[in-house]
Amino acid sequence: MLATGRLTISTLYNTPHDFENSLLGMEFVGFNTHNERIMGVCSDGGIANVILADKYLKWVIPDKWTMEDAATIPIVYSTCYYALYIKGKIKKGDKVLIHSGTGGIGQAAIYLALSEGCEVFTTVGNIEKRQFIKKTFPSIPEDNIGNSRDTSFQQMIMQRTNGRGVDIVLNSLAEEKLQASIQCLTNGGYFLEIGKFDMLSNTALDMSIFKKDINFYGILLDKIFFATTEQKLKLFEKITEGIENGVIKPLNRKVFERNEVEAAFRYMASGKHIGKVQFFNIYIHIYK
Repeated sequence: MLATGRLTISTLYNTPHDFENSLLGMEFVGFNTHNERIMGVCSDGGIANVILADKYLKWVIPDKWTMEDAATIPIVYSTCYYALYIKGKIKKGDKVLIHSGTGGIGQAAIYLALSEGCEVFTTVGNIEKRQFIKKTFPSIPEDNIGNSRDTSFQQMIMQRTNGRGVDIVLNSLAEEKLQASIQCLTNGGYFLEIGKFDMLSNTALDMSIFKKDINFYGILLDKIFFATTEQKLKLFEKITEGIENGVIKPLNRKVFERNEVEAAFRYMASGKHIGKVQFFNIYIHIYK
């Protein structure tokens, strides 16, 4: 959103220091000083060839994964674990609505929710993406796949849950689709907002929804860099566990050459991609 101008740096940062030091890129893969393959997340400047890494926010890449595989992991799974487990308290039997299910975060969230034994609902923007969900996640009934281009998913949710609603909404949709998503929650549900557009636009909410005792969280992964060591360690352990037990899986991606940065951003902004958009062969030297 920064690259396309939909959001500006000045709207994201609160101080001149933040503004002056802001660089694109919050994840990386590369080699550390011991020549180990490492992946991780960083506060900024991930599109680089040298980086200082937080010891709790980096992981050794499994031998069976390529570097491209690993590059699909850090941000999306960190975001999903932080949202679903730390904030959303996901548990077996929950009904979970995951918007934009073919995106990187969408796919990762679906993998995690299914591994917990949840009933998953998702939305997509076209027929091709619907077919992708059906093929990649055959356990999700087709009737649980809605449209992310309008608010018809609200009716789908209420019909499929007999008017109850869902326990968790992982939302990336904006404006009227955000409002409809909130209405999909059951009593005591968790709304996990990962889209920044409405936050920074100060979009108003219908406060009557809070009569259902819902929990509303803005999921800003960049805040994890200022979290306590305990919180970072919890995220580190959850992702390590997910890698070891096979719950965390590499995602689909579209790879661009390093000299195609503009084309990559334009492709991503078009909304046509499934999974992640990557730059090829930008491997980082990692210190710390």
